[in-house]
Amino acid sequence: MAHSPSLSTTLLHTRLLRRFGRASRPSPVYRGLIIGALGGLVGTLAMGQYWTRLAPLVQPPSNGPSSHEPSSNEPPAPDRHVISPLGQQHENGEGPTASLGRSAYELIAHQTPGPQTRAALSEAVHWAMGLGSGALYGALSARHGGQPISGGVYGAALWLAADEALVPLLGLQDGPASSDARAHLNRLGAHLSYGVGLGLAVWTLGRVLPD
Repeated sequence: MAHSPSLSTTLLHTRLLRRFGRASRPSPVYRGLIIGALGGLVGTLAMGQYWTRLAPLVQPPSNGPSSHEPSSNEPPAPDRHVISPLGQQHENGEGPTASLGRSAYELIAHQTPGPQTRAALSEAVHWAMGLGSGALYGALSARHGGQPISGGVYGAALWLAADEALVPLLGLQDGPASSDARAHLNRLGAHLSYGVGLGLAVWTLGRVLPD
């Protein structure tokens, strides 16, 4: 017995919805990238709170320079512990985000940025790195979802691989031997704060946002 035109149309419509509806549904990795990027912003905020509230307790400003700027009015000294085969790429006393921002500006504009532009570029690079690292975490944890513990482990891995190894190897900050134990501990604490904030945000967003 032949199907009526209306029934055939309904069946065809149902098949199309099944096929293209499933195809248009975002993959877990794609969804994880978006959630991770949003979580990266939360983690970056948490890192900023660590530097403001907890870092001075670990290393009071009077005990030495912070990880961002020298504490005295004297000009910062050159890096005497360079481990990069490229040599020192950052200016004296310049952090990695400021160095990246300045280098990109000089490459595009063919001139040296002023103090306010340097600060804005450093902040932009800082947030961009937080967002990008968060997106990577979201993609890696897309199958099982993020959580504060795995986020903290991820933050510690970033500290070890990037802050302690890759960045100095690229010459974007002073070598590890130029900082004392408290400075290294503060950097670890900042990255742990980032990771825990990231993991908590990804865990929450993964349960709140629709698939």
